[in-house]
Amino acid sequence: MKAEWYFLVVVIVAVLACPGNALSAANKPASVAELALYKGPDRQRILEEGAKREGKLTFYTTHVANAPLVAAFQKKYPFLKVEVWRADTNVIASRVIEENKMARNGADAIEGTQMVNQTLQKLGLVQSYYSPHIAVIEEDAITRAPDGNAFSVSFREGYIGLGYNTKLIPKGQIPKTYEDLLDPKWKGIMPIAGSSTGSDWMGTMLTVKGEDFVKRVAAQDFKIHMVSARAILDMIINGEYRFSPTIYESHIIDSKKKGAPVDWIPIEPVHVNSGQIALSRNAPNPHAALLLIDFELSKEAAEMNKATGFTSARKDMPDEATYKKFYGIRSVEEGRQWTNLFNQLFLKR
Repeated sequence: MKAEWYFLVVVIVAVLACPGNALSAANKPASVAELALYKGPDRQRILEEGAKREGKLTFYTTHVANAPLVAAFQKKYPFLKVEVWRADTNVIASRVIEENKMARNGADAIEGTQMVNQTLQKLGLVQSYYSPHIAVIEEDAITRAPDGNAFSVSFREGYIGLGYNTKLIPKGQIPKTYEDLLDPKWKGIMPIAGSSTGSDWMGTMLTVKGEDFVKRVAAQDFKIHMVSARAILDMIINGEYRFSPTIYESHIIDSKKKGAPVDWIPIEPVHVNSGQIALSRNAPNPHAALLLIDFELSKEAAEMNKATGFTSARKDMPDEATYKKFYGIRSVEEGRQWTNLFNQLFLKR
């Protein structure tokens, strides 16, 4: 009997002495969902240990200035390799959906604009998650899941407004409101992006001004280019056009740093293009994905994004935008309405 008690005491002492003991192992999150929602004090250790085993992650993103962020993340976690697949927001959504149909789980973390995340949420393709950084993010920048955690969180924000060539048009003559776009002198000479940027710009007008107003604006015979907003700005820099109302402030900031004769003004309310990060429901490398999500939501990443013209929804970062913001669609159905009306009125299809 004494020998049995002695053996039991030794086992208990050994278990309690080990930080990675059987008791904690039994409580370790096992599934992607459990890991994503885990809030224990050993969360960081669990994520790092799991990420070391995984060794990599795949990140689907629309972010054009993503390379410095990925480099900083890999420097922080040198045992991880980030495989980045960058595409337009709609292309990313289509790829995730198709991979799910084929039972192929390519993405670990997914970054896209509002429509991507609303679509993937409705289809059940993303997992709600916890991050300690969510506590300092503005509530409007968080898409909450029914469990109170986040389906997606904004880690960078860009603003759609009017970009113009300062050599081709004086600032006093450029349109400053949506109503100013109706001036007959602008008919037939305004370019807009035929991509999701154009649809978002129109959707903001639709929400605040109504469909009849949007139809009047569409009658101004815009020059539609099926390219990115960045490409439209290049046309303005080259002197092909004087201005466009579908230009991102971040692109203007970047171009001005390079000496381009351009500037930007907000047309209120300004559409917020919110880069929101989500976790794939069946992420092959969930530990690494959650480390990336934490990093992208961190102040370090916010400061890096700010250097390239983007702003952050973190409450501890100064917000220099004093204009009224509009955060875009609130459902997949609303997004489809915007797209259909934009196709009908502007793309004529």
